[in-house]
Amino acid sequence: MRWHESGNGNGGLETDMRRRFVRKLLGVTLLLHGLANAVMPMRALDAGPPGVWMMPATVVYEIAILAFVAAGLGVLGLGALRRAAIPAAWAGGLAALAAHALRPDPDLWIGLVLSSTLPMLTTLFVLTAAAPEPHGHRTMAWHRLGVVCGSALLIWVTAAATTWPWTRDRGTTQGDWTMPLSGDRSPRTPQFEIMHAVTIDASPATIWSWLVQIGQDRAGFYSYDWLERLFGVDIHNVNEIRPEWQARAAGDFVFATQPDYLGGVFAERPGWRVIHAEPHRTLVLENWGTFVLVPQADGTTRLLIRSTISHDRIPAWAAALNLTLFELPHFIMERKMLLTIKARSERPTT
Repeated sequence: MRWHESGNGNGGLETDMRRRFVRKLLGVTLLLHGLANAVMPMRALDAGPPGVWMMPATVVYEIAILAFVAAGLGVLGLGALRRAAIPAAWAGGLAALAAHALRPDPDLWIGLVLSSTLPMLTTLFVLTAAAPEPHGHRTMAWHRLGVVCGSALLIWVTAAATTWPWTRDRGTTQGDWTMPLSGDRSPRTPQFEIMHAVTIDASPATIWSWLVQIGQDRAGFYSYDWLERLFGVDIHNVNEIRPEWQARAAGDFVFATQPDYLGGVFAERPGWRVIHAEPHRTLVLENWGTFVLVPQADGTTRLLIRSTISHDRIPAWAAALNLTLFELPHFIMERKMLLTIKARSERPTT
């Protein structure tokens, strides 16, 4: 493997510059193509009946995402991944082609072309030329920074992709998925939904008293408020039920931030409009989802949150951002919210 080359004279310098440019172009293309393979889970490649997922399809798109990202980082010179660039590119290509075979989508023809050609281009490049080792204190410092950032990216993408099959339906049952809810779209598209749930040993009325208080200007979101404040959102979770916060009606707003958050970049005051509110039963928030309290025969209550997160024509770039940046943090925060509402609803009251 000719992984280190350098030239002498002006011709050699120009050759090295071209090779570095090709290396960066190929590495970034592999990396972005790996992230773009998130379009497969976001277009519900592995969806069966509501709440049922096809594991073989899940495995192949996860391999495609992670292998192409690893190949890209390897071509860019990330430590041990250099030697794995060729096998990683081929693993990603074969997995992506298998995913396309399982669920063909003519709209994704560009991805099909890239999955077919990138392994060959990676093999050709790695076997014939590569950038030289970095020299000089400043260059070495930038190289180390690149290794740290690349390693962090790989770890994060691995976590986001591999936990997705577990986080999209955490705590739910088959019955939860087949149950119609008042906030469902018409027609419903369960393959593009996520759903989280928890069983609470309390009455719907008790749980509702906590749930109806959510909002930045009310009780917070019962999640990691220190993390929300780290991002500049003035949220402080409240540990009691307040009578003045016990009403919600269609048209109200559940505010996500204080006014003019980040100078109003996102909106004057981001939040979710209340579409429907049925005390002790249902709260529907536009662009978030449906919160439902379902009493059980044993006296407990199921708290369900159902959200639609995608559609059958979501573009690859949006799918990549959704899966790799949004879904895992959303799950972590929403799961904490459910567990906090459960803990506060179940604690003894006087």
